[in-house]
Amino acid sequence: MLRSILVIGVILTSAIVVHSSYTAYVQELYYVLYLTTGFTAFLFATLSIGLKHIKIASAFLVLVVVAASLCILFFTTDLISAQYGLLFLFTLPIIVRILYGIKASIITMLLNLVPYFLLVTKTKVSPLFGIDITLPDTHTYLASLLFLFFNFCIPIAVLRVMSSLEKQSEHNQLQSRKLDKIVKGYQEIFNNGGTPSFFCDEQGRILQANKAARTLVKKFRPNCEYIQDLFSLSLPITRGVNQTASIYNNPEQEFEIQPASLMHHKKQLIHCHDLSVNKKNLLEFDAYKKQQYEKHYFNELTGLKNHHFWKQMETSDSIVNQHIVLLKLANLREINLQYGYSQGDKLLIKVTSQLQNELSNCARLYHFPGAKFLFTLNAKQLFSSSIEHFLTRKLPNTITVTSNNVSVEHTLKWRVGHYHVSREISPDAAAECCAIALSQSSELSPYMSFSINTVKSIRENTQQKDRVKALIDNGCLAIYLQPQVSIDETIIGFEVLARLKDPSTGSILQPHHFLSLIEANGWEVLFTQKVIDATLSLLDTWPASLPQVPIAINLSGPELLNDLFYEKLLRRFSESPELCQKLKLELTETSVLASHSETKRRLTSLANVGATIIIDDFGTGHASLSQLIDMSASVMKVDREFVDRVETSERHRKIVQMTLDLAKSLEMQTIAEGVETRAQLAVLKQMGFKHFQGYLFGKPAPVEHWISESKVQA
Repeated sequence: MLRSILVIGVILTSAIVVHSSYTAYVQELYYVLYLTTGFTAFLFATLSIGLKHIKIASAFLVLVVVAASLCILFFTTDLISAQYGLLFLFTLPIIVRILYGIKASIITMLLNLVPYFLLVTKTKVSPLFGIDITLPDTHTYLASLLFLFFNFCIPIAVLRVMSSLEKQSEHNQLQSRKLDKIVKGYQEIFNNGGTPSFFCDEQGRILQANKAARTLVKKFRPNCEYIQDLFSLSLPITRGVNQTASIYNNPEQEFEIQPASLMHHKKQLIHCHDLSVNKKNLLEFDAYKKQQYEKHYFNELTGLKNHHFWKQMETSDSIVNQHIVLLKLANLREINLQYGYSQGDKLLIKVTSQLQNELSNCARLYHFPGAKFLFTLNAKQLFSSSIEHFLTRKLPNTITVTSNNVSVEHTLKWRVGHYHVSREISPDAAAECCAIALSQSSELSPYMSFSINTVKSIRENTQQKDRVKALIDNGCLAIYLQPQVSIDETIIGFEVLARLKDPSTGSILQPHHFLSLIEANGWEVLFTQKVIDATLSLLDTWPASLPQVPIAINLSGPELLNDLFYEKLLRRFSESPELCQKLKLELTETSVLASHSETKRRLTSLANVGATIIIDDFGTGHASLSQLIDMSASVMKVDREFVDRVETSERHRKIVQMTLDLAKSLEMQTIAEGVETRAQLAVLKQMGFKHFQGYLFGKPAPVEHWISESKVQA
């Protein structure tokens, strides 16, 4: 705006200045020329000042107007012309208002009372210092200057100001609408925020509340005016200081009071974060942790601390010189099977109660997995008695359990593993020592103490077990054959007796070294399958020098109950009629599973497809006569236990004779096993036996041995 006034003033007054300067030059009024030239230069200087120095330019403009007015007033002798200068001074309030503000404009209006007085009184103050700048056309110059200044400079400046104000007004309205939209958006966010929020004055009076806050007030304190009426505050509300408070008279409703830090606002914005759900979740989580802790470290049935507690919670306590005792209720499984698990649970609960009563003054009792209990004793608590004597006095022998108004007295069979801790050892290791001792207990020896020799024995058994398993897995079998002969001692068949051969040492493991491990670990199916595979391979490559006779393999019973093994064996016999003539199956009658109904059914199926079934060790096993009825066996082998004393014991001879007569009546062949002397052979022949097997005719030996024997006989 300032620049507009200057530009317009310079443009409009240039013609007047040029003409008046020329006239003054012609009349040799050089001071007039100096004055107009200086005035013009001053205007151009003011115009050249940049926007960064706007205050200086404004002062120069005011100075130009005042100087021009005073020059006209003091240096023009014509009164009417001099009064034109006073009129210029009357424009100063408008210019000063635009440039400096209201106060400066008012001061200028008051100062203009002086020129107004001079104008009204027509006081003449020129010429000052005797200087007269009046020219022939001075009146025209001043009238034109006044016309240009009032008709162009001031109106254009005002128009520019008004235009700027209008634009600024429009801009302000636009910004106001935008701001209003933003405020409404923030108001909507505030009103619909999930967190209760309040606008309060400095005293806590609620001025405004969002929807969540109004719901909170309506629910708990409908008539409250102050926020401290809604919450039980422990501290005054302070900007930037959070505190936890509960709803008045509702301690379970807990909130975090968070005053917002409003730096340019005297009101308080208070957010109230609901901690009730978090508190509830925390309580539930604590309860869950407690439940899981109890579940992990306590037995649910008996309520005793369990093996996890023993391992983890007692590690800080030294157990040196303590006696650690691991009890096992050995017959709980039988009770569960006979009376049901609910009866067994009741029994355990009563046993626990009685043990706690008996041991409460001297031991800490723990419930280990299954029906096992562990407790500790120190040497003083045993006094001079042994652990066996102590437990005999403390352990209950019988427990009566009542269920459905029926009382049953149960005899308790205890097994005990004991370990006296003589060195620093972890509780877990001590419990393991007790478990090792417990594993060595039996019905005849129910009380066992841990010994390092026991560990050595277990380690040796484990090594032997691993060795046997590796040999079986790798097929390290040695097939031994023992001949079966007729009455004229001609070989009519062989029995396969498997051995294990250690390739690393070349040693042969006899049956007593590995059969018990096979049975104990359930490897019968794997082992028998390996034997069958080796036997079939032998049959495929049967030496021409040996007689073409059948060979028999032994089955102990568990193999036939394995579906995969049975189906594979049945398929081999049904698909190969020749195999039925070459391979016979001997069922070891001493096996419990040999008398199993499913075993009998499957043996009958094998017999129906042509397999020869032989009852081995007849008379020494389980349900012998029942086998003869239910099993389609065609051959019976009389056990060596009866043959061994047949020449010296009349009772044995009668039993053997009855067995032979029974086989004849059932049209079954018989083989006498364990024949070792000629005297035994003579008695058996006299009885009527026609087939024999035993050391008299040859010990079990590899096929290479029998090849050599056949060459010698030839």
